[in-house]
Amino acid sequence: MLVIGANGKSGLLCCAVARKKVGPKGRVLGSVRGDDAAKPLTESGYVDGIVRADATDAVAFYDAVAEATDGRLADVVISCVSRENCEMAAILTARDGGTVYFFSMATSFTQAALGAEGVGKDVTMIIGNGYTRGHAEYTLNLVRESAYLRNLYTERYTR
Repeated sequence: MLVIGANGKSGLLCCAVARKKVGPKGRVLGSVRGDDAAKPLTESGYVDGIVRADATDAVAFYDAVAEATDGRLADVVISCVSRENCEMAAILTARDGGTVYFFSMATSFTQAALGAEGVGKDVTMIIGNGYTRGHAEYTLNLVRESAYLRNLYTERYTR
């Protein structure tokens, strides 16, 4: 599993859940643009690897993920990055038959659909809308059980 924008609020939550769900043989990769952004991921213990690449450069991003996965790419890609023009990075890094979940309102769904078609990538694309029944309770429980998330979010968002 690959989480793009993994050091933000939703990205870290996705990494925490992914860590629980992938099992002992699964891998969780988080992507960030720079070394400073990698620190929360390294400290969290939620990821097996960090991809340091700019998701607006789809080809370079693909190369970085392909290297990190020995060319296998990701079964599931979750795009939490809040920047435009990251659609193709998510699509290219999913394996054929994989799933891409776009959880950012910066996503151009036209770009995603036409881009996947243009490069001949057969992936299932899901659009997140920010609401799923029971999501608030699930998220609060996740933060309650994770001292790391609770402390990090308190430090980041209560100043």
